[in-house]
Amino acid sequence: MTFEERLSLFCENLRLYLKSVEWLKISIERCKSLDTKAEWSLEDYERIETLFSRFSRAVDILLNKVLRSLDILELEEPLRKLDVVIRAEKRGIVEDYNILIELKDLRNELAHEYIEEALKNRLDEVMEKSYLLLEITENLKEYAQRMGYLEGCPELGS
Repeated sequence: MTFEERLSLFCENLRLYLKSVEWLKISIERCKSLDTKAEWSLEDYERIETLFSRFSRAVDILLNKVLRSLDILELEEPLRKLDVVIRAEKRGIVEDYNILIELKDLRNELAHEYIEEALKNRLDEVMEKSYLLLEITENLKEYAQRMGYLEGCPELGS
């Protein structure tokens, strides 16, 4: 694989991730006024389920596509997920690689939440982690810019 092919793969995955983050931001806005102590309507639960789904999708794309393709771009072997997240810390994308593990664990737990009360009980945690994911996104974009990768991603407007 040439550098241009590796860069193209990274750019496509980054574009996909940034689009998922834009949808996540919409859900954050729609959910931030919900009170976990109040009675929720069916629409409220739908908003929460959408938030959880978008959060989970963004985490999946970040870990399974973006960070892996960044490893490929930089000629690292993305064999183990642990190595991928540790390198994200070394690049300054996250302060501590355990944050990425926590995001993935939460994503896995949310996949099994079906009871309305369980959704309600997880809202604050998902909102907190969603804001954290937005910070990670900014760090990722800063890293890609600093390394000159965004120049090779015209579809991102760089």
